[in-house]
This record gives sequence, structure tokens and C-alpha cells, in this order.
Amino acid sequence: MSDRAKKFYSLFRGIWKDLDRAGDEPAAIADAFLDALSGEEPTVPLPSPFKEAVGLLHSEFEEYGSERFLEIEQLLESGKPVEDTFVRTLWMVLFPEALHLNDDPEHQIPLLRRKRTITVDQPAAEPLTDTVKQVIFTSNVLLSPPMDSTGDAGDEDIVASAQRVSNEQQLYWYDHPIPVGTPLENDEAVYGLKGLSDTMRFEKSRGTSSADSRMTVLLSVSVTHEGLRDLAGPWLKRQLTKAGEEAVSDLDIYAFTEDDAASVLEILRPWFNGDSALNEVKQTFGVDGEYGRHYSFLKAMPALWSVLMDQEKRATFKIDLDQVFPQEELTAETGKSAFEHFQTPLWGALGRDEQGRPIELGMIAGGLVNEKDIGAGLFTPDIPWPTGIPEGEDLIFFKQRPMAVSTRAEIMTRYGTPGSPDGVSEALQRIHVTGGTNGILLDSLRKHRPFTPSFVGRAEDQAYILSVLNDNRHGRMLRYIHASGLLMRHDKEAFAGAAVKAGKLGSYVGDLVRMFVFSAYAGFLPGGGQAVKDDVDPFTGCFISKLPATLAMLRLTLHLLTLDGGSTDERTEMMSLAARRLSPWLENPEKMSRGLEDTWRREHRAWNAFYDALDGLEGSMARNDSSAVRAREAFEDLAAGCRISV
Repeated sequence: MSDRAKKFYSLFRGIWKDLDRAGDEPAAIADAFLDALSGEEPTVPLPSPFKEAVGLLHSEFEEYGSERFLEIEQLLESGKPVEDTFVRTLWMVLFPEALHLNDDPEHQIPLLRRKRTITVDQPAAEPLTDTVKQVIFTSNVLLSPPMDSTGDAGDEDIVASAQRVSNEQQLYWYDHPIPVGTPLENDEAVYGLKGLSDTMRFEKSRGTSSADSRMTVLLSVSVTHEGLRDLAGPWLKRQLTKAGEEAVSDLDIYAFTEDDAASVLEILRPWFNGDSALNEVKQTFGVDGEYGRHYSFLKAMPALWSVLMDQEKRATFKIDLDQVFPQEELTAETGKSAFEHFQTPLWGALGRDEQGRPIELGMIAGGLVNEKDIGAGLFTPDIPWPTGIPEGEDLIFFKQRPMAVSTRAEIMTRYGTPGSPDGVSEALQRIHVTGGTNGILLDSLRKHRPFTPSFVGRAEDQAYILSVLNDNRHGRMLRYIHASGLLMRHDKEAFAGAAVKAGKLGSYVGDLVRMFVFSAYAGFLPGGGQAVKDDVDPFTGCFISKLPATLAMLRLTLHLLTLDGGSTDERTEMMSLAARRLSPWLENPEKMSRGLEDTWRREHRAWNAFYDALDGLEGSMARNDSSAVRAREAFEDLAAGCRISV
């Protein structure tokens, strides 16, 4: 340990003395961790992940922070209170994204908007003209064991089986999975699909969709525990059957499990270049795992669907099932219904970014408005504007600030208003996207082949573009077009509060893991970590840091110390989960980073092999080869088995 690092942490420890503090075991361990960082003997033994972190935090300090911490040391030694000057100094070193482009967040908004502006050289040659016929909608259903042993009458068998699964080791953590046994009125999957059906009825009444049209909806069904795999499909079908035909009328719903994904690859086997390529795809193509795995699956399946099932399909759009299209507000405030927003000539346009780089706007991104805020207007940001001096862990990682800035600079931009692109000669590209309001043209997908790696467990939506961010092999770089006014209402707090609360712990620890994953991932992407970060700052980029261990562990420490960090049981459970998920990164970060790079390269090959196979299949179909006929028939049979008939 260096004397300078010990001195810094000794001074750092002193600023928390006056905070409200928890007096339990987790807080005592957090206190002891700060002691150890200061070079003192910890007052209690340090468990994982704290004992592995001391040396790594000192190493990060020496390698990346030693000189830059001088000003913080001077402020700490001066005994100044926690005030704006001190906070800004902390952020200069630990969290520069809070000061991105301009120290004043109000002034960051127009600067960031200007940075994201695209000069449009050519509108889309063939904009979408019929959303229902041309777009496949997708979403993910995430299931977990029951929260208790109760369930609706008639569900006792499946709930009991799912209850036994809870004794298994949990494999994956999601923000708010749906517990098996959830009543219909609290079931996110039922809610979101009913919302889509309502959207269809509105479009038909408006005349923007024909009376006999049906929306194709592809679902991935993922589970937190392996033992739920055989229960996932039957449970979803049972819930939708109980909801009734009227609830999901006008929708053709197909739900794919991990076993179904494996069957898809067997159908494509003749078009893979040998078993080696197929085996790599088998490791990559599926729905069970971290968020990145099913996210990429949900982009790829519509491309396959358009080849084997419906060649009219030209795009796919993903929603989350805790959100709906607020059609009345959309038409009143934007003059367009949801489906009309998809028919913009900007989706598929060509242009140049601020640096003059050629851009293909083959992806599209909308935004969200919270259910509790929509009464104030459709264009109400879902992230509150931060005011005052932050406290606790926000002093060193105040993600709400860059998130609020980018929400207003990107998601809330209205074309044609003062300070915004006109939406014709200029438009806005999006970096900050949400997983439930984005899509891609299938031609762009098959050409550029973006994917989210399977090791990404948080912000899979923002990670998707990273795989091709600096890839100009096709003469243009793929980007999202901002769809001004394409907003969905986010309703999760209104009907699924218990599930949200149950997933809060996993979400918090996942956010800490994200620091390590995004920082390592950016480092081996084409262009290098700094170039990636320059493009995706401030919000997506705030998770790309040279100090990931320092930020993650200090956040965890301060969270455990402050009284608003939850109950003793919650903090104890948090430490246990953090030990399981963070310790590998703290014990051997170089090995973990190499593992991620190896995985990314393997999955990059796998997705190329998948889309090459798709190209080959399409060629076989054009020639009416018997192998293609058999593949189509086999896929039709598989799809029929995955269809949820109500």
C-alpha cells in the first residue's frame, strides 16, 4: 500500500463522520473497510468482497488517480464542509460525467444536443407504410419463483412446483421478474399484451390499420432459476388463457423458451459452416442468461421470421411489458398515433454526424413518460431534475445528473422547436436509449449485425450499439434515429410494485457489476475505450471508468453506512450478493476482462455465422431447394407449438 493512498483514504473517511449512520454489522464492516483503506487494522474481520478490494483500490489509485487526487487532498486537509466546491472537486476525479461539456447541467443540454445532431443527406428510400404488416413487435417475459405459496384457484400445481425451485441456486437477476403465481391484475406480461391489443383497436378505429390486420408479437421467456424452464411456457399460456381472448385480440403471440431456441438452430443446421460454427452459435443464441442474451435473440428472431414466415416484415421494435402506448395523449400532443410515428422518413435515412462521419440511421428510439407524470403532459421527463447537494454515495457517483441531462437533450427533443433540429434537414441520433422503445430495420440488422454480449446483465439496450459503434466496414456507421414524440407510458409502479421492490436488491448490485463490465468491454472494442467513451458520454459513458473497483466499492460502502440504505437484513443480503457477484472482479480483474474479450470475440463470430446462415437459407429459398422447403415447414411447426392460442 502506498502512503499517499493511505493518506487519501484517511482523509476521505473523515468526511462521513457527521452523517446519519447505521449501527449494525453491515455498517461496522463498511467502517472497517475504510479503516483498512487508510492503512489501519480493521476493527472487525473483512469478509468478501471487501477483503479482496483493499489492494485493488490502492492499485487503481496509484495507476490512475494519484496525481489527480491532489486537489481533493488539499480540500480535505482544509477541513471544508461538504459543499458545492468540494462536490465538484470530487466529481472532477471520480465522476467527470457530471460535469460533461459544461459544469452547469442546464448548459450541458444544448451542447449535448448539438453533439448528437445529424445532417440528413438522404431520407429513407422506402419509409415504412404499414406498421402492422411491416413491423414485428417483441418483448421479454422474465419469470422467478413465487413470492409465497398462494395462487389463483386451479394454479396450485404449477405454483407448488415453482415454489420448490426457489431452493435452487439463483442463476440470473432481473429488475422486476414476474413471480409464478402472480395474480392477473399484477402480471406484467398480461398487462403489456393487453396494452398492445388496445393499441391495435385504437389504430383500427383511426383508420391507420385495416380492420382485419393482426400484429405479430414474438416473446422470449427467461427464468431466474434453471428449474423454472419447464414451467415457464405453460405458466404464461395459462395466464393469457385466464385473461381471455378479448384481452389479447388482434395479436398473434409466439413465446420462445431456451429449448425452442435450440430447436431453431437445428432447423438452420444445413446452412452453418460445420459443427464448430454451429456449436458457437448454440452458446450464444438463446433466452436464458443475463439480459444481453435474450435481447440479442429478440433482434435476430424477426430477421429469421421475415425469411421463413413473412417476407413483408421489414423491421422489429421492442417494448417492455410494463409500458403501453398512450394513444389519446400521442394524437392530441403530436398529431400522430403510435403506428404513424414508425413511418417517418428519418428511419433509414443517411447522413453525417458532427464529426462528418457517414451515418446510417437504421435504428429507431423513442422514450418514456411515467404514469404518475403524464397528467402534466406527454413530454414530461421520466428522470427528475436533480437539485441541491447530493448525499451519501451520490457524492462520488451521481448518475442521476447525466441521466437527467441526456434524457432532456436526447429523449425529450421535439423537432422544430427552438434549439432543436428541424427533423428534415437535421435530426438527432440517440445514444441514450431504453430497452422498451427501440427498433431496427431488418436490412440494417443483417448488414451491420449488432448484438449485446451475453455477459451484459444491465443496460443491455445501451450496450447493443457498442458492438458496432466504430465499425465503418460498410461505408457508414449504424446509429439510432430519435423518433420525436414516440413515447410510451411507464406503468410498473402502478401495478407491479411488489415485484419491483423484490428486484431492487439485484438491480442495485447489478449496477455495481455494470461498472466492471462496461469499463472492460469498452477497452477492447474497436477504436479503444477512450474513443467509445467520448461517443457515449455522459450517461452510458459514466459506467466506463478507469476506476471501476474504486467507484463500485465506495458506492457499496457508503450505501451500507447510511441509514437510508435499508434494513439490517437487506444490507446483510446485499453484502452476500455483492460478495458473490463482485469478488471475481476484485480477485482477478485482468482474468475477468480477458474472459469478457474472449466471450465477445466468440459471440461476434457466432452472430456472423448466424446471419451468414440466414443469407444462405434465403438463397436456398429463392431457388426453391428442397432443404429450404423442409426448413420452412419445420419452422412453421415449431412456431405453431410456440403460439399462444387463447
